[in-house]
Amino acid sequence: MSEFIAMFNPGFLLHHALWGSIAVGLFCPLIGGWFTVRRMVLLGVTLPQVSAAGIAFVFFLQGLGWHWSPHAGETGDRFLALAGSLLFVFATMAALASLERGSDGLKESRLGALYAAAYAAAILLVSANPNGKVELLGLLHGEVVSVTEQDLGLLLRAYAALGAAFIVLHRQFLLVAFDRDSATVMGKNVLFWDLFFYAAAGLALSMSVLIVGPMMTFAFLVIPPLTARPLCRGMGGFLLGSCAAGGLTAVAGFWLSYRWDWPLGPTNIMVAFAALLLVHAAVSLRGRVSASRARRART
Repeated sequence: MSEFIAMFNPGFLLHHALWGSIAVGLFCPLIGGWFTVRRMVLLGVTLPQVSAAGIAFVFFLQGLGWHWSPHAGETGDRFLALAGSLLFVFATMAALASLERGSDGLKESRLGALYAAAYAAAILLVSANPNGKVELLGLLHGEVVSVTEQDLGLLLRAYAALGAAFIVLHRQFLLVAFDRDSATVMGKNVLFWDLFFYAAAGLALSMSVLIVGPMMTFAFLVIPPLTARPLCRGMGGFLLGSCAAGGLTAVAGFWLSYRWDWPLGPTNIMVAFAALLLVHAAVSLRGRVSASRARRART
């Protein structure tokens, strides 16, 4: 227990990595909750991989000898990686929003093809830079031990701004998500709100991928909302429950990873999945007990 408490000491060696993981664990489920209610879970699989392809593109340029950076050293490299990630994600979001207006029923097929292309592109682009291969493997494994104070500060400021935007614009997102026809009749610019949502989600996911990697980002997008869904009523409760489940998963996963020297990304994912199984087993058991009591009451 003392080891667990010691993790939250400001002098803890992995202090920045811990709080970076918790921030991602708290915020990604908020985006994932909206993806769930809008039936866009496959987008949550695709975007982290597109973001990874954008980061690989930066390593590809470095392999060609392009080393321009507004800062010296690692901070500048991370700045460029974030820029590449945002470029790819925003371009993808804009293209998908434009294609969605056609409503030809091929959204899932497009996302599946895009995921495969982004995965292949990330591998091909980074192969031109041997150092980039090491960085990409670190991303895929979700290692966050290299998070710096500057990285953490940027992440927390961005998440705070995006979180405030989601709270203030909650009703607009809700209306567009559940009743697009009524939103149009009420004079709402549905395309604008879609693009705004996509841009906010793209920024959040790009930063998450840069900090914890695409696989861990996807896991936090999908698993905590699935865990919270049977326990919460109403949209507000569902989103808060998703964030709480993600935050607790991040803390528990980080402690187990630190305690047993396990890779952080896979540990977090398995902790989240174990929590999902336990919650659904408990809900199923409660349903069976209630049904059994109801049958006895009738007899």
